[in-house]
Amino acid sequence: MSTHTALIVGATGLVGKHLLDHMLTKTYYSKIKVLSRRPLEIDDPRVEVIVLPDFSEMNSISAQLAVEDYYCLLGTTIKLAGSKENFKKVDLEYPLMLAEIAQKAPEFRQYLVVTAAGSNADSPLFYNEEKGQLEEGLKQLHLKGLKIFRPSLLLGERDHFRLAEEIAKGISKIFSFFMVGLKRGLWSINASDVAKAMHIVASEGKEGIRVYSSNDMFKIVNTQGL
Repeated sequence: MSTHTALIVGATGLVGKHLLDHMLTKTYYSKIKVLSRRPLEIDDPRVEVIVLPDFSEMNSISAQLAVEDYYCLLGTTIKLAGSKENFKKVDLEYPLMLAEIAQKAPEFRQYLVVTAAGSNADSPLFYNEEKGQLEEGLKQLHLKGLKIFRPSLLLGERDHFRLAEEIAKGISKIFSFFMVGLKRGLWSINASDVAKAMHIVASEGKEGIRVYSSNDMFKIVNTQGL
């Protein structure tokens, strides 16, 4: 029986929900910890929900978070965050804090994080700039294993309506009729496929820094799908 352990931060988000659901259909992890701001009802003995209303206090419970594989799926919008400062906390500061905690865990193996296709620390776009800064910050930590997933437009049902994304999804569906093979993954990707790709990559347990585009994730799921 597998004895691998994992922590998911952001399990209530679009990709996070799919990741947890996918994990629970597999036996790769014998223990799955979920860090959440609120209690969650998950009926599976392998899951331990750790409630922490303020993620800025993660360091105070670092021992509880110790696992092999850390999955960071934190993400918000400026509208939901209320300001650029709050957005930066969720999309940049907390993921870096979690990575530093992971690095100190005795059993740490790899850190898997979702950023964005346009991640660039020098981008004039605030969102892409923050994602790029996150990637650069993570690389500077020299983690044993760092897996960066850069999805393009994410398809799936969100808890919060985003008009721009809904319009883009409609366009994506039209374009999908004209896109062939792996090229279709460049425009958009299902959140469920991102989640599956993360799980597959984690199960390989490779060391070093690896970056996966939507095209890469689409290929992984369709050739190595579990």
